[in-house]
Amino acid sequence: MKSLITSLLPAATLIHAAAIWPTHSFHTTDTNTPILNITKFGPTAPGFLFIAPSTSTGGSPAIYADTGDLVWHGPEGKTYAYQPQTLHGEPVLTFWQGHNVKGFGYGHISILNASYEEIHRVTLPGSKDSSFVTATNESFPSYIDIHESAITEHGTILVTAVNVTQTDLTFVGGERDGWVQDGLVYEIDIETNEVLFRWSAVEHSEQLPLEYVEYPLNDAGRNSSVPYECPHLNSVAKYGDTYLVSSRVIWFGYSMYARACPNLASMERANRYVQGQKGGTYTLPSTPGSTFCYQHDARIHAHTYPGHPNETITLSLHNNDNTDATIPRRLTTGLVFNLHPFNKSATLISRTYDARDPVSAVSQGNYQVLPSNGTGAGLGGYYVAGHGAVPKIEEYDSAGKVVMRGWFGAKIENTSTSSYDWTSYRGYRENWVGRPRSRPSIFACREEDEQKVDVWVSWNGATDVKGWRIYGLSSSSKGERMRVLRDVAKSGFETRAVLGADIDDIEVREGSVDVIIVEAIGGVGEGAKSEAVRVGSCSTQ
Repeated sequence: MKSLITSLLPAATLIHAAAIWPTHSFHTTDTNTPILNITKFGPTAPGFLFIAPSTSTGGSPAIYADTGDLVWHGPEGKTYAYQPQTLHGEPVLTFWQGHNVKGFGYGHISILNASYEEIHRVTLPGSKDSSFVTATNESFPSYIDIHESAITEHGTILVTAVNVTQTDLTFVGGERDGWVQDGLVYEIDIETNEVLFRWSAVEHSEQLPLEYVEYPLNDAGRNSSVPYECPHLNSVAKYGDTYLVSSRVIWFGYSMYARACPNLASMERANRYVQGQKGGTYTLPSTPGSTFCYQHDARIHAHTYPGHPNETITLSLHNNDNTDATIPRRLTTGLVFNLHPFNKSATLISRTYDARDPVSAVSQGNYQVLPSNGTGAGLGGYYVAGHGAVPKIEEYDSAGKVVMRGWFGAKIENTSTSSYDWTSYRGYRENWVGRPRSRPSIFACREEDEQKVDVWVSWNGATDVKGWRIYGLSSSSKGERMRVLRDVAKSGFETRAVLGADIDDIEVREGSVDVIIVEAIGGVGEGAKSEAVRVGSCSTQ
C-alpha cells in the first residue's frame, strides 16, 4: 500500500500569529476580507483559490490568486457551502447565507454566474405539508442548512436542513421522548425550486440507530430549546440514483472499531441503506492513520467493476477527528480509501497532512481531489484541504508533498486553541474566468505639492486583466478629447499609479488634469472603462 505522507518543511515557513489577523484596505472598494498569507514549496495545480472567510458576525465569499492577492469579494454575510461548480455546462458559484446557529442554520443558496450575477436563489420555505420547528420557535423564509450546495448533472441541487423533533434518546442516556436536531436531505430543481426528493434521519431510525452515536449527550435533548446535535449531516453527494451522506456524529461501526467512527451512509432513492445497515459496514485497514472520526466532505471519485468480486469504490474525506470536547486534540488529515463491497473491506490509498505545521480542526472542512494534471477525471492529481474552523488551506502534489500553505486567520488570545478570528467552511482550487459587468472602480487625488496625481484602480472579479490605460482631461477645456496619460501593468487587486513630476513628463497640475478615466487592457473585459472621476486632494482623503 502506498502511504502519502508529507515531508518536513523548513521552520521558517510557519505562520503562528498571536494578534488579530490583518484585513485588506483599498481606496476603490470597501471590504473586510482577510489577507491570505501563502507560502509555496513547489508547482501547484492551475486555478484560483475559493474560500469564504467569516467571523462570528459576518464575512463574504472570496476568490484569491496563488500570490495571495484578492481577486473577488462577494456579498457581505456569514457564508457557508461556498464552492465553484458547473450548471448546464456553465461555471457558477454557489453559497449559503442566512441566519446562523451554532452548528447549523436557516437560509438560502445563491447561484452566481461568471459575471457574479445571482441567476438563481434556491429556497426551502415551510409549508403545511413540510413544516419546520426551530429551537427558538422563530420562523424563517427559507430553512436550508449551512452544510451543502452540491449541483447535480441534472440541474438539481442537494441541500440539507435541520428540524427539531422528538425521538427516543434512551440509547444515548436520554429520555424516551427526547428532542433532536433531525437531519434532512433534499434534492431541489434549481429552475423551479420544486422539491424532488426528501429524506429524514429520524424517520429512518431503524437504518440509522442511535446506538451508533459517537457524541456525548451532556444536558441536551431534554426539551426543544436544547435539542441533541444528531445526526448533524454535513455533506451529500449523488452518484446515479444513490446518495452518499456524511453524518458527523453517528457511528456506523462495531466494537472492533472502538477507536474509529466512520460516519458514512450510502443510500438509494428508495431509502434502503447499502453501507449503513447492520452487517454492511466496512473493515478499515490496520495501517496507522486509517481510522477516522467526525469527518466532513465524503465524496466518491470512481466506481469500477460494479457487481463483480473486484468491485471498487474510491472515496475521499476530510478527517477532522475532533469536536469541541476532544482532549487532547487529534491530528486532522485528508484520507482516500478504496472500498471493496464484495468482502466489505477497505484499503487506504492516501493520507495527507502538513507534518511541519499540523492542524487539529474541531469542525467544518473539506478535502478536494483534483483531476490528474488538472485536465481529466480520476485520481492521480493534487489534493486541496480546507480546514474549516482552522483558517488554513493546503495543497499537496500527487506524492503527498505539501506544495502550498495558506493562512488567513489567527488564534484568538485567551481562548481555547480551537478559536480563531476567521474561519472558512471549505476551501477549493478551480479554474475560473471572471466576466464582471460592472465598471472598473477608480480613485484619484492630487498630492499637496500639486505636482503628482495618485490613481488607484480595481475591478472586482476580473481575472485576466493585463493592465490599465489612464486617461486625463482638464475640466476647463471645451471639446478636448481625453488624452492618454500612461499605461500601467495590473498589480494585485488594486493597482496604484503615480502621475506627474519626477516620474514622467505628464503635466498634472490643477487645471491641466482634473478628471480621470481608466480603461482595462487585455482579458475578456478589454476596453471596459471606468466612470469619470474628479481628482480631489489627497490631504482631505
